[in-house]
Amino acid sequence: MKLKKVFFNIILFCLMVATLTVLGASILTTITYEMHVDVDFPHYSRENIPLLLISLILVFGIFAFLKSKDVFTSKKMIGFALIFCIAYCLMLILVIKPQPVNDSKTLDDIINAFMAGDYSSLTQKGGYLFIWPFQLGYVYFGQLVCSIFGTGNYLAWDILQLVSIVITVDLIYKMTWEMFEDREICGIMALMSAGCLFFYNYVTYIYGDILSMAPQTLALYFMILYMKRDKVRYGLLSGIFIAIAVMLKTNCEIAVIALIMMVLLHTVREHRLANTVGRDVKRTIVIIAAMLIMVFGIKTAVNTHYCALTGLEEIPAGSPSVSHIAMGLQESYLEDGWYNGYNYRVFDENDYDTDKTKEAAITEIKRRLALFTEHPLYGGRFLARKFLTQWADPVCISTHNLDLVSRHVDDQPAFCKSLVFGKTNSILRWIMNVFMTFCYFGIVVYLFNVLEKGEVSDSEMLILILIFGGIMFHEFWEGSSRYAMRYYVYWLPFAAFGIRETLDMISKKLKR
Repeated sequence: MKLKKVFFNIILFCLMVATLTVLGASILTTITYEMHVDVDFPHYSRENIPLLLISLILVFGIFAFLKSKDVFTSKKMIGFALIFCIAYCLMLILVIKPQPVNDSKTLDDIINAFMAGDYSSLTQKGGYLFIWPFQLGYVYFGQLVCSIFGTGNYLAWDILQLVSIVITVDLIYKMTWEMFEDREICGIMALMSAGCLFFYNYVTYIYGDILSMAPQTLALYFMILYMKRDKVRYGLLSGIFIAIAVMLKTNCEIAVIALIMMVLLHTVREHRLANTVGRDVKRTIVIIAAMLIMVFGIKTAVNTHYCALTGLEEIPAGSPSVSHIAMGLQESYLEDGWYNGYNYRVFDENDYDTDKTKEAAITEIKRRLALFTEHPLYGGRFLARKFLTQWADPVCISTHNLDLVSRHVDDQPAFCKSLVFGKTNSILRWIMNVFMTFCYFGIVVYLFNVLEKGEVSDSEMLILILIFGGIMFHEFWEGSSRYAMRYYVYWLPFAAFGIRETLDMISKKLKR
């Protein structure tokens, strides 16, 4: 039990350092993106601190007023949050009429080719899926969508993404209740979700990022239910949904690790009867085994399906994952650790040989780490800057994404231009800017609270371990604040707790 508490405290302390860093950066700086270019090019700029402080005071004032009227205790708050979410996302879909771009466009073309019986991107050396076979799960899902709604039906894709977003927000609300069992915190979380425009903007980006969020969040929610209610069926449901999420987006494997860790740690509990130890161990083994079988089983099933269609004896191994890590430790013309094409080049330079490419990438990783060791100031600056460009980006690249997905229409209406490039876009960016500082302030208060009390539930730690895992993984993987977006939304319950604590403290002082 002591080791479990020590482990939790280490995670909490590391997250405190990370969140304090992001909070400080969000007050002093902001990140914007160069528009009308084909790459995500982030730029630091100074924050308008006086305007930010005025905005924060106004936001706190609104929340304090609503709290005084007991608005947050109403279950109707989640209804408001979901209606706003649907309305905003539908507005983006109908105004911008988004279509696939970049990797999304490449995969859309591949899905259409597969529907026509052309599998060359997988079977031919140098093809996209020959290089990145981990995308086969997404392609399989894409073929299912095309079979139901037809090829090129991007509205159907957008609506599916909208459904995924709505499910995610609703489940985060439910998880907030399971964590804290406090309607006021749930209500604050619901209202705060209206500030997640960085998340909602991605309804226009047809890719696995958003589509995988609903099944991943379902997996997290059912695991919380398992830990609170000790019902094995919830653990098994968690395994089913995380397997689907991994099929759509392999980054969800971080959630698999978090889920398995918490299943194991959950068996270490106080005030447990001695005769229940064996039962709990058996449950743990069953749930973990079932989860791993489902995660790897669905991948095997997809690969077997495409081997049968193409006549391949096995799916190409593709470019090794270490090439992404090597690239993540290199400088880039975009930002430190961001995309620079190395993962493509090194595979091509080694004649698409996976083993040789892996060897070359590991050599590059060792070289970069040796450089960081020899020049610690350079290494520290590199890693700090990479961390901040991902986690202290209030828009998570979503504003540049709106630029990319709207380019297919030559003469966009005036409101669309304002939404993507004009005053409306500036207002949306400022909302996200203020939201980040407001959100991270609440998170810091929450973390101070739990570190001071020395108590944190297993339900809370599941999400905190997932976020910590995301931070650590993407510090070495290819950098992009789009990747951080999928963890940012899970901070909402903790931010809501911190905001409630802050409002209570202000209220007490005013009464004195």
